Amino acid sequence: MSDLVNKAHRWASRRLRELVPHHGRYRPVGVHASSQALAARPGSGATYAELYPAQTTHLEVSEALHEHITDYGGLHAKPNRTEHTPAAFVLTLDRGRLLADNSQSVAIMAADNRLVGDASFQYDGQRADLARPEANNVFRLRWFSAPVQVSGTVCSLLSGGGAAVGNYYHWLIDSLPRLHLVQEAGLWDSIDYFLIYDRRRRFVVDSLLALGIRDEQIIDVRTHRHLVADRLVVTSAVRGQGTHTPEWAGTFLRQALLPAAAPRAFSPYVYLSRRDAPARHVLNEAAVEDLLRPYGFQTHVLGHYTLAQQIALFAGARLIVAPTGAGLANLVFAPPGTPVIELFPKHFTVIEYPELCYRLGLSHQFLVAEAAAGPLHARHDGWREDLTVDLAALAHCLRQAQPAAPEAYSPPRRYSALPSI
Repeated sequence: MSDLVNKAHRWASRRLRELVPHHGRYRPVGVHASSQALAARPGSGATYAELYPAQTTHLEVSEALHEHITDYGGLHAKPNRTEHTPAAFVLTLDRGRLLADNSQSVAIMAADNRLVGDASFQYDGQRADLARPEANNVFRLRWFSAPVQVSGTVCSLLSGGGAAVGNYYHWLIDSLPRLHLVQEAGLWDSIDYFLIYDRRRRFVVDSLLALGIRDEQIIDVRTHRHLVADRLVVTSAVRGQGTHTPEWAGTFLRQALLPAAAPRAFSPYVYLSRRDAPARHVLNEAAVEDLLRPYGFQTHVLGHYTLAQQIALFAGARLIVAPTGAGLANLVFAPPGTPVIELFPKHFTVIEYPELCYRLGLSHQFLVAEAAAGPLHARHDGWREDLTVDLAALAHCLRQAQPAAPEAYSPPRRYSALPSI
């Protein structure tokens, strides 16, 4: 009930800010479509550094998987096999301003009070797709709080969308690799503060501490929803069009975070359970675990593990079986060639983790469960759909992945499950 109350409060607050005028001078007066063009203007106070050029990227998707991918339109449509990826860049703005009014919008404003279009984020929930900069929520607002004045240099790690609601996948893939661009631009040592969504998310803070960022350098949107800094550092989106993950992102995450792995042994056969998650539960999970156990599989509930433990788990994996979910973002730490068997509900068959496997050189198989409650037509409903795994089909996938035969498997040591944390 509290979640519904909070959601209703946020909705009402947002609508009031669109109706009641206050500090209207903070509404942007236009749009800079290009960060590069902005920086080229004399006196703009902007500096642009391109780190990776625009390119055309490719994704191999089997016809079987492509047929099963759930198409809700927009970003949640059938995956792009070929995609134009814009240049990856870092932009610095003297007296730059940032407003993160809601999870679907991040507005970056230059000193001339114009929105920087390719450095901002805007999402159209009704279309389930990215919106043009001119449609950014900031242009609908009439009520603005005065921005927090920050002395020094602030680097924004905000990426909007799933990262704004604390999703592990979106933090790992869409936010954290922005630090690689900052490093490559030679700006790391100049940053005084790093802006995140919510420092109460332990995995967020732990990942930053593992990279050498000090706790006192971390600020979040709860206290800095609207800020203006002496210098604001922002980057392009990691996944330019929201689908294809650049190779440099995976390389950075491995090099930066693998050293933080906990020194603890796990069975190399990994089954992820979503029993602590709000949705997409495996309804016959006990039977699935019975099937997997002779191979040496251990069941893991990642919500009980620290970031370091999750990294160690995947870094030592030889075979991974899991219902689709954000925990599979840890595939970036799995050894190349690791077989992955992903379990999908009928109406939430998505491309994120097959795409990661393709980029990382991991072997991917998948199973799609029959519809649990008849046809669904909205992504949110599909997101909540539970699944029943076809045990015979899973056994076939295991044979295809060529793990040790049940009668031949002999664990090298006794593996104990981690305690709840």
